[in-house]
Amino acid sequence: MDAAVAGVVVALCLTVWDLLRMWLREPPRWTDRLGLAFWGTVSVLAAERWGPHWLVVVAWSVTGFCMLGAVAAAAVGALPTVPVVDAAQLRQRLLAACGPEGPETATVGVSSTGFVAVRTTGAPSHVLAARLERGCPFCLVEEILTEVGQDAEQAVERYRGERSRGVNAMAVLTRTAPDAGRRADILPMTGNRKPFRTACATHALP
Repeated sequence: MDAAVAGVVVALCLTVWDLLRMWLREPPRWTDRLGLAFWGTVSVLAAERWGPHWLVVVAWSVTGFCMLGAVAAAAVGALPTVPVVDAAQLRQRLLAACGPEGPETATVGVSSTGFVAVRTTGAPSHVLAARLERGCPFCLVEEILTEVGQDAEQAVERYRGERSRGVNAMAVLTRTAPDAGRRADILPMTGNRKPFRTACATHALP
């Protein structure tokens, strides 16, 4: 009996270890997935054949948890990753998109998780999400507002005011007359409107 309990415990430990490796490795290896399935199955079968009832419950519980964790790890790994970019390069791309020949409307904001979200409408249309390698994403949005927005100072003031009230806002930059800049409308972000917390002194939340 003691040997059976010890064997099940060892198998369960190996199952949990394979789950941890699936979460820590990028990307997860198939050997970790197969190892999790193998040791989980071994622990359940051994507990049901030689172990007491409480050990069967433990084996099923731990193995079930690990299987769910493996599914979650696979689902997370299948999600598209947000690229990390240099702030200066992203700034140049945004300024080009907001130029006289750019799309009719460009929307720039910061998601609740801190990446810069850009959507353009017109010809051409484009969607971009990128995380800055360093620097404050809100400062980047304000730089774009200052460069291309009409009444830029007022637009930046409205943008900061929304953030200070706990509203995650976005700048909608609409092309008007050529060489006249873009009309800047500050609107709440769609979806999760919780503002991202940043270490930037200018945009720190209370």
